[in-house]
Amino acid sequence: MRTWIVELALLASLAAVACSDGTSPGTGNVVKVKDNFFDPASLTVTVGQRVMWQWAGSNPHNVTWVTSSGTGNSATQTSGTYDRDFSTAGTYDYYCTIHGTPTSGMRGSIVVR
Repeated sequence: MRTWIVELALLASLAAVACSDGTSPGTGNVVKVKDNFFDPASLTVTVGQRVMWQWAGSNPHNVTWVTSSGTGNSATQTSGTYDRDFSTAGTYDYYCTIHGTPTSGMRGSIVVR
């Protein structure tokens, strides 16, 4: 019985370490793509973290970067996810080409520190 408890505690510790880099969607680095807005509109992460956009509305949307930095835009879709890793500090602005522009409407930003 005692060995089982130790093994369970070890597994729990390993799971916590595996998710500690922020790349797991459960850590808060998720942007919901809702009907005509991103939630949250601005998200701050640290260098090396991944952000996942998760479609939650019924209208088609995309994630299009204002300044391309070698990373492609998402497809226009009504469900699913899109991920991007951020390896350099800075502010990364994006928008939906259907419902926004770089300066108005459905747009957002990722601040990487």
